[in-house]
Amino acid sequence: MYKKEKRIGIDAHAIGLKQGGNETYVYGLIRGLSSIEHPEFNYVVFLSEYVSIPTFLLDNAHFSIVSVSSQPYLRFLRDLPVRTYTEKLNLLHTQYHLPIISYCPGIITLHDVSFLRLPKLFPKRIYWKLKISLLYSMKKAKKIITVSHFSKKEILKFYRIEEKKIEVVYNGISEEFKPIKDVNGAVGVLKKYGITKPYILSVSNIQPRKNLQRLIKAFTHLVKNNKNFPYLLVIVGRKLWLYDEIFNEIRDSNLSERIILTDYVPQQDLVYLYNFAEVFVYPSLYEGFGLPVLEAMACGCPVITSNISSLPEITNNACLFVDPYNTDAIAKVIQILLTNNLLRIKLKTEGLKQSKKFSWKRTAEETVKIYEKVFL
Repeated sequence: MYKKEKRIGIDAHAIGLKQGGNETYVYGLIRGLSSIEHPEFNYVVFLSEYVSIPTFLLDNAHFSIVSVSSQPYLRFLRDLPVRTYTEKLNLLHTQYHLPIISYCPGIITLHDVSFLRLPKLFPKRIYWKLKISLLYSMKKAKKIITVSHFSKKEILKFYRIEEKKIEVVYNGISEEFKPIKDVNGAVGVLKKYGITKPYILSVSNIQPRKNLQRLIKAFTHLVKNNKNFPYLLVIVGRKLWLYDEIFNEIRDSNLSERIILTDYVPQQDLVYLYNFAEVFVYPSLYEGFGLPVLEAMACGCPVITSNISSLPEITNNACLFVDPYNTDAIAKVIQILLTNNLLRIKLKTEGLKQSKKFSWKRTAEETVKIYEKVFL
């Protein structure tokens, strides 16, 4: 068995940098770890410089905070190698990449290999950076955590790795994502983002893999073929890469006044946006997990999502599926859900039930079991 008082470093530099899924994952993981009893483990959380310490860690004796550079090269070539030594770490847990030099074993969380499955949807510099650094990190890692059985199968397709090295641990959902009835609060949030009519919601970074161009085409079709179609399309997320065609699609639709791009939205506002949307549409071309789908379900919003990648696995039929490559099908399914109140009620009930299967505490408990395996 492992010895007592093992020191585990967790690279949490993404917290506070508005990094979407990577930030949500590591924040949820350490929050989950802080909520479970495991006195043999002490955690060293590496936060980017100038980022505020999460309040749930302030009085936890099993956690210490160390600042690292927000610049990836400085973090991986200088800060993390040095800290594995000075902090006397027994294990380092990162996302995607391990530092070349380290004074302790490491594990990585690899969410997906979308860059290998859909390489044309990534900038060349991102593609080659991931391809080169991931190969090294996966060979060096003692364990690889991934977030769905779909992702595990994909990793095994692209890499020669022993299957037993890869562990599946589902993501969780923050407890803040839940049904709310605060209409006054909602009015303020909707006004903040210029939302004045009933709306269709999508939450994702603005990049080709999220398939927003086809969603916008489907929305345009619905508006132009129904004079009484009252809805806005609200897209929440920051610009990431290769997004020019998406903005060109909005321009060509001549519906820019009905398509609202909010950029990054803090979680407290996002909860309201999920709760008061008519439907949530997530037509992604590839997902290792798909957190926004479950967040929407947890808020009681009926969901439409793609019938491919990990999405059928995590939703368990508590939604409507659509072929994400078929624009007409996307429009048709949106129309069906918007006009069928009984179906929306059913999906709301099923979605709430499905979302309850996921929590960051459970993610943390299963992650701790992997730490223990490394120390055996």
